[in-house]
Amino acid sequence: MGVLCLLLDKRKQYFPLLVDIFNVTGHKLLVALEEEKAFEFLRVSSPEVLLLSIEDMDFWFKVLKSGKYITPIFFIDRYEEADKLKEYGLRDVNYVVLPFNPMELLTKIVSISKDIYEQAHLEYLGPINLLLKFLRLGKTLILTIEDEEGKCSLYLSKGAIKGSSCDIEKFKGLITKEVRIKLEPYKEEELPYKFKDNWDFISSIIYSRIPEHKVSTIKEEAQVALVEAQTVPKYKVDLSQAIELKEGLYWVGVEDNKGLFQKNSYLRIYEKDSIKVPILINVGTHQDYALIRTKLEQVVGTVDAVKGLILMGSGLDEASGVVNFLQSSQRAFVITSLNIAQKLKALGIPLSRIKTIETFPGGRLKLATGDILRFISTPFLPEAGSFVVLEESKGYLFTGKFLSSLRSIEEFNPLTDTEIEDLLLYTSLHVPSQDVLSFTLKKIVRESIACVYPMFGNPMLSESLIKEAFSKLSSIPNNFHEFDEGVILEVCESLLKLLKKRPENDEIISFFEELNQFMYIEDTKIHKVFVDIERLPSLMLGLMFNKNLEPNLIKEAIKHFYLAGIKLTI
Repeated sequence: MGVLCLLLDKRKQYFPLLVDIFNVTGHKLLVALEEEKAFEFLRVSSPEVLLLSIEDMDFWFKVLKSGKYITPIFFIDRYEEADKLKEYGLRDVNYVVLPFNPMELLTKIVSISKDIYEQAHLEYLGPINLLLKFLRLGKTLILTIEDEEGKCSLYLSKGAIKGSSCDIEKFKGLITKEVRIKLEPYKEEELPYKFKDNWDFISSIIYSRIPEHKVSTIKEEAQVALVEAQTVPKYKVDLSQAIELKEGLYWVGVEDNKGLFQKNSYLRIYEKDSIKVPILINVGTHQDYALIRTKLEQVVGTVDAVKGLILMGSGLDEASGVVNFLQSSQRAFVITSLNIAQKLKALGIPLSRIKTIETFPGGRLKLATGDILRFISTPFLPEAGSFVVLEESKGYLFTGKFLSSLRSIEEFNPLTDTEIEDLLLYTSLHVPSQDVLSFTLKKIVRESIACVYPMFGNPMLSESLIKEAFSKLSSIPNNFHEFDEGVILEVCESLLKLLKKRPENDEIISFFEELNQFMYIEDTKIHKVFVDIERLPSLMLGLMFNKNLEPNLIKEAIKHFYLAGIKLTI
């Protein structure tokens, strides 16, 4: 069995190498580039090993505070840094020195995972690693450590520390030494030293080793992490889990907590008698795929069960997700358009793993279950090679960016209808012209569509909403107005006034500072512009994204330009 590991890689130093190694060896790696994403993984999975830089040791403390007893392996630059780890009772197995030998890392991961209780292995792992392991596994036993000067026994019952035979100071002194370790059957005894809970004991070890001002910060952040890890988010559904939308249809995407582009991935399971054909529709980025894979395995047991991936986009992020999918599902193939297939080929994906929709007779694919998928070309919505998929028997329409909508995480819910306004705002950003949109709408409107499941945003679940959406999209003015420079500046200034009314924060301050490189602004009055004025609205919007302004504020800005009839590109 492979070992499930979680990598926190804030500096993006390690995952390019480790992903390839893990794929070859059969071990599984969840990759998080930020702490928030790492806690998402911890909500839905139970990694045995945490890989991270020693600079991010605070994150390990937060994980322990949240009740996840995961064993760390730290990346360190110098052997001297290992002394800091030994203060916490950690051993050689808990670090690798950069540049590291991948085989050494894998050996240590396997050593941590092994369920072996020979004396040499116990002493190699040391008391703290064993304690974490026993807490994680919910063990009941007595863990005794001793040297020439004394000994201490910890009493564990069903993964809970009941007490010890010595005070915490004596235990802390023993864990930094080379000690003998003995495991004994649990027995009820009157213990001289007891603890409120596991964290009461663990925190006594951790917090005695770090400065007091640092302790308060870690405690506050750990408490937040604990709440986030143990409660369902504010929105109505738990997006950390696979969500059943309809019978045989699951949402397995990854939410974007800081943006407006909530990307959907769907698992559709076609079934008849004893035949099952699971198909993944849309794929996430390289980073997202680890969580998508976890959700797939929740539903179908193993990624190998998935027969194919329908790919509707050709971006580099999606291509990286395709590579991960094909590596973890050796028999699956990608279904996409010829245009997108050529881009995949240029990135090294073999054509033998790709089936193009142009090769299916009449654009139809008949599955072994008898279900028929029809592929309808939607060229330049928003790119050459775009298409949608219609499931003829149910009327489910799966789309790419066509019919998608802008939604913040508070607004996003794959079980509820989107808002028409959000659909129009997204369309204004991604449709090259009304002629292209009208051409496709004429083809789609003839079909019998019950539901629309887009690549981004909420679905459309009723025929009345779909009909209204098609009507609104058809009535968009054929061309955006060609304004003179004075009008464009006036609209931009009105947006700046809108931003100035918002409570000042670091992001808004940084936005205005950066904007001063492109124009001279006095209060909210634009006096001099140093770039093409026609491109100024798009530049301002791009800068808002770059400076991580609040998603709903960015959405308000898009609406501001849209209502003024100014075309944006991002």
